[in-house]
Amino acid sequence: MWFSKSGSLPENGKIGKRDGVHWRMPTAMALCWFIGLGLAIGHHFYYYSLAIGHHFYYYSLDGTIVPGQSQQEWALRIGTGMAFLTKTFLTTAVGIACVQNLWWILRWKPVRMSTLDSMWDIRGSIFNLFDLHIWLRGPNVALLGLISWCIPLVTVVTPSTLSVRPMIGAVTHQQQMPVIDFDFDKFYTMDDGGPAGPSPAITRFVAGGVIQGTILTVPAAPAPNSSYTLSFTGPLIQCINSSDYVSQQVQDWAQKHGEHYTSFMAFEPSSDNMTIGLDILNNADTHYSYEDYEMGDENADVAGKLVLAIWPFMNIDERWVVECGMYNASYTVNFNFTNSIQSTEVTNLEVLNRVLAHRQHEMPRPDNEDQLFAFTGMMSAFTDVLVGTCQTVPSRCSGTQLYSTALIESQQIWDLVYGSDKTLKPTNTSLRSIVDVASELGKNLTLSFFSNPFFLNTTRGPMVNVTVYPNQTEYLYSQRNLLIAYGISVFVSLLCIITGLLTMWDNGFAFSDSLSTILRATRSKKFDEIVPDDSTTGSDPPPESLSNTRVQWVPLGGRDDSVAGLMPLPANAEPEKAEERSPRSPISFSNRIQERKSYQPTVSRVNTSPDGYI
Repeated sequence: MWFSKSGSLPENGKIGKRDGVHWRMPTAMALCWFIGLGLAIGHHFYYYSLAIGHHFYYYSLDGTIVPGQSQQEWALRIGTGMAFLTKTFLTTAVGIACVQNLWWILRWKPVRMSTLDSMWDIRGSIFNLFDLHIWLRGPNVALLGLISWCIPLVTVVTPSTLSVRPMIGAVTHQQQMPVIDFDFDKFYTMDDGGPAGPSPAITRFVAGGVIQGTILTVPAAPAPNSSYTLSFTGPLIQCINSSDYVSQQVQDWAQKHGEHYTSFMAFEPSSDNMTIGLDILNNADTHYSYEDYEMGDENADVAGKLVLAIWPFMNIDERWVVECGMYNASYTVNFNFTNSIQSTEVTNLEVLNRVLAHRQHEMPRPDNEDQLFAFTGMMSAFTDVLVGTCQTVPSRCSGTQLYSTALIESQQIWDLVYGSDKTLKPTNTSLRSIVDVASELGKNLTLSFFSNPFFLNTTRGPMVNVTVYPNQTEYLYSQRNLLIAYGISVFVSLLCIITGLLTMWDNGFAFSDSLSTILRATRSKKFDEIVPDDSTTGSDPPPESLSNTRVQWVPLGGRDDSVAGLMPLPANAEPEKAEERSPRSPISFSNRIQERKSYQPTVSRVNTSPDGYI
């Protein structure tokens, strides 16, 4: 019982309704709920970990890169810890409310001891929820107990809302990339008389590139998943359709020499007079005196090029004459690598100038002489692969490796080999003109230099922006699931707290479930009469007679007893189901304000037994 500051009862001898509720229980209940709410919000938005030195939490982690395994482990640990703490504070608040409702039930109706045991331990053992008497005698206590068991489910849902998924990142940095090294010794050879011809290295390189037809595999640098753009100048073998003048000369020579069965010729004219080159091609072992020929214009554009003639004997609509020359060109190329598989795209290609054959040292030496020899060596190796002739009757080729090269994928060479047999034509593939195939072949040869470190210089290359795409892991936050889980638990626990506050207000007291509370509430001597001497150890199970005993909490003056608290009812008392006053909802307290006046003790009763008040 509460006294005034002077140590005596209030002047009117009554206990005020609100004076009996100590601040500790409602404060603890509300404080636990607010802490739980704060942890739930913090779990969603933000957390700073001194141990890691990074900003968390789930909302701020969403879409960010996982720095490493340790950071991911800490993220899950802290998330689980915050979910555990949220659950702890919310269930504590609900537990306090549950205790208040239990005493409210005991005040309004007698309850058997077995039912009271289940109510008291409903938060400690889930099996008590299966006691039907709890739901009949104290549904509010049963419901609060069930809620206290369900709130911990947030520790299952909320930590799992943060997961990881693989992704490809992007990191850009500057790096020096190699360029083609136009060193004389790599492209050309020397003998006693001076420069002799293309080196074995460039001969083998060009032959392999012409046969394969595609860009040779470029090493994935600096990473298997990376990309960069490189601008440089380099050689370009470009092919075009010959002029009518050159094409007519080829036909005239073929008809003059009766080359009815010649299907292909490739030669290198020294002037715009095709006769000398064609005679040398078809009579390589015969000595010719150039005095017998009209030399022609040695400065003509076709001079020094490689001329390819298909069906030279035929008319112009069936005859194809193509000339390929060496040029200096400016390249802008995107190199992209995905799992070390290259994808090369020429975004800009500009022809700068024609490069004539350069086979002797000059005085004074040109500044770009090594580059001139490199271009010449590359063109000579390309020419050596294709120079020669092919015939249809009998079907054979002399000198040329035409049928081994990628030119076989052009429409003209394909028809040359397979004729009108359409069954052999590759499916889902449209054959292109020999001009297009040959020009692409020349471009691919240049880009293939970057596949061979022998032809590259890594110290004089430009600095370019290189983007690396590392395989990374990023956080994925399913905030909807977290907000739903926390929202339901926080809202339901708030309703429980309101119920607890209302029952406190209606009881006029606040209770805890401590041993001292039970000790003070069971001071009635009648408990000694109903507990057998052989059951005072408190061992489980309790005797049946004690389990069936009904008890009820009454304040001082509520019944004929010397003390307040839990009172065992006599055996002839009304049974539970005959209780006149059925328990009312803790929400509907306004109609019972006058009823509580009957519980106000008299001064004489306070003086006789002041102990045991709660």
